[in-house]
Amino acid sequence: MKNRKSLPVDLQTRLCAVEVIEDILLKKQNFDVAFDSALRRFDTFEGRDVGFIRELTMQLLRRLGQVDFVLQKLSDRPLSKIEPPRIVTILRVAATQMLFMDVKDHAAVDTAVRLGIALGFVKQKGFINGVLRSLGRQQDKLLAEAPVRYNTPGWLYKSWVADYGEDVADKIVKAHLKPAPVDITVKSDAKGWAEKLGGELLSNDSIRLEKSGRIPDLEGYSEGGWWVQSAAAAMPAQLMSFEPGAHIVDLCAAPGGKTMQLASAGAKVTAVDISRGRLERLKENLERCGLDAEIEASDGKVWKPKRPVDAILIDAPCSATGTIRHQPDVMHLKQPADVEKLIETQKAILKNAATFVKKGGEIIYCTCSLQKSESESVVEWFLNENNNFSLKPYTVDEVNCPAGVLSDEGYIRLLPFHAQEKGGLDGFFIARVIRT
Repeated sequence: MKNRKSLPVDLQTRLCAVEVIEDILLKKQNFDVAFDSALRRFDTFEGRDVGFIRELTMQLLRRLGQVDFVLQKLSDRPLSKIEPPRIVTILRVAATQMLFMDVKDHAAVDTAVRLGIALGFVKQKGFINGVLRSLGRQQDKLLAEAPVRYNTPGWLYKSWVADYGEDVADKIVKAHLKPAPVDITVKSDAKGWAEKLGGELLSNDSIRLEKSGRIPDLEGYSEGGWWVQSAAAAMPAQLMSFEPGAHIVDLCAAPGGKTMQLASAGAKVTAVDISRGRLERLKENLERCGLDAEIEASDGKVWKPKRPVDAILIDAPCSATGTIRHQPDVMHLKQPADVEKLIETQKAILKNAATFVKKGGEIIYCTCSLQKSESESVVEWFLNENNNFSLKPYTVDEVNCPAGVLSDEGYIRLLPFHAQEKGGLDGFFIARVIRT
């Protein structure tokens, strides 16, 4: 559309949301790329408008299955047959406001109809108006017929049922409805920083911010006192034991939270990542925080150091389904074939790492995936293939975690509903193997 900026602001915000959703669902862009690109196309929004668009699009991505179920009940044709397809997105945006946001029904209906007319869908305005007015009358009844699990793609939900059982799978999908809080890791004095920032000190010394606002504006950020890192993602490095000066390779390092943890604890860190762009961000964070690490742009499947190292940390490339509370677009971007390719990459990285860790040294393998095929199964494959490595189980004495986190094998398996009373945790898997 050539004249976006000529529209009233209320229509601009809805159109921006429409474009973000289309770029994610149709062009398969991730949320950050789609959101930032859409904002640049408009370039007129104030902070409040940006916040509204973000909340609207995030809610729609979290609730897409329920929204589509309700709209299909009210449509006289399959949603996939509605022409042009943008009308469906307009309906989705309006329905999300009506069902899950503090927006008056009449306002959501009015902006949807006016936006349709502005986009040239004059003949379809009656259809848009009719569907949404029907929704206003029947929303409670229809929503009661749409279970929360509809928001998760069928293949993904089935994989969680297979891995954990239906009860746990339902707890996972319910936990995904709430946005994740912002956690930070500090270089030192976690209790002091929690008080300064008005945050909650968690059991692993991560700080959960009650109100974050714009991160770079918070006390201590520009001075390098801390960095943003989820409490779950902070655990693998925290659980590593090493002497000061030990050489540790962070084999899939960017954006660098674990590298900074290890460097802050006195390790000599080599940070390896295949993405030069993401490594630039890591370098900037190291400089901001006054920390040092050797940075190598290389593929973790083939990179090798000049000599064996004391320990290796692998936060492997994965489907990232453990981060859905932060990134609901993950549910709509990943497919089963993507997971299969990632598993091959994970195995190749582990296989390579096994060639350059010292005898007695540890490899920490972790993922932010909820799929056991990318986590437990990969470690079991590795141990079957490498008889000179053994699992070193984590113990209750080492791990200060919610109940149910430690598996019988000694793996750490965090799920999104763990520590729900504190705001939940990202899904994460951690295993420790030792070269014997």
